[in-house]
Amino acid sequence: MDQDLGEIYRRMEGRISQEDFLSRVDEKVSLMGGLCDPHTAALLVARELGVGDVQVKIRDIRPESGMVGFVGRVVSSSQVREFRRSDGSSGKVASLILGDETGIVRVVLWDEGAELVRSGDLHADQVLQVRGFAREGRDGTEVSIGRGCTLQEVDQDIRVRVEPFKIGEISADQSDLNIVARVIEVGEVRQFQRKDGTAGRLRSIVLGDETGKIRMTLWDQAVDMDIAEGQVLEVINASSRERYGQVEVQTGRYTVIRQSAAEVEYQESLVPIRDLEVGAVCSISGFVSGIGEVREFQRGDGAVGRVANIHVSDATGRVKVALWGDLVELLNGVDLGFRAEIHDCQIKSGWNDELEASCGWRSRITFAPPE
Repeated sequence: MDQDLGEIYRRMEGRISQEDFLSRVDEKVSLMGGLCDPHTAALLVARELGVGDVQVKIRDIRPESGMVGFVGRVVSSSQVREFRRSDGSSGKVASLILGDETGIVRVVLWDEGAELVRSGDLHADQVLQVRGFAREGRDGTEVSIGRGCTLQEVDQDIRVRVEPFKIGEISADQSDLNIVARVIEVGEVRQFQRKDGTAGRLRSIVLGDETGKIRMTLWDQAVDMDIAEGQVLEVINASSRERYGQVEVQTGRYTVIRQSAAEVEYQESLVPIRDLEVGAVCSISGFVSGIGEVREFQRGDGAVGRVANIHVSDATGRVKVALWGDLVELLNGVDLGFRAEIHDCQIKSGWNDELEASCGWRSRITFAPPE
């Protein structure tokens, strides 16, 4: 019996033999078609035997866990939001992000509980003993504090383990992402219109570490954060998704972003032109060996667009580079022989299967006269 199951079994207080306990756990896992792990199944068996709430670690909380008890340290809290119920009455809701050495979880508080957040009685860095109901929330598993649930401050040394991912380890569709990385680029604030007609704001920043770089999107109030190139940020409770063929980090209402004193090294990786491959998003460096005319064209929505082609060469080869939209303006004053460094261009197959580096709004380009 592994250590986690052993801790639960010790709470059975002699009500069941170890053999019978493990048999019931296996049966529960089998009946649920593998939808729950042995730890969750053991908690369900304990509940069926009338054992009170078993204290669990945050990593083991699942939507099917039902009533759970755990101890965690408050990492952050949300604003209190007021809403109207279907019966016309008003309600309030707020949330806390709690963590222990195994992970983090969102705890939702309603009405009087939400007021404790507004008053400051519940705040960051407190250690709380929680008894609440686990369920599937919009952003994953969460614990709801309602009738029959409790929150109590306790004197325990709970250390939140925020194990950061290296950027090179991040793949699409991850949640509970924690990252410590250096700010490589800070984009401009952009406005957009949501499907419901309301206005929103977003800002993209690029983060880097020794394993690579990745784009992260900030939304609404988060875009006003004081972030500058070169800063090291700690990002807690983010997620990832694939967009336009690249994996990006997405922040949400419960993401925590703060400055870090950690040392993070980053160096841009430049790909030799001879090693370029179709489909790659990469960075190249060389000198301008050809400059074409600026061409205008009509987009599908009727707007007029612009594109200009140049050629860039290095010691290994030569490639055509397409500059789209406002990037065309960067060519003002540029001449043959200028140094060019192009970050985040996408390699495509162009005319006659010739490789082409396509540069859009995600790309960064610098030109410098020859020394």
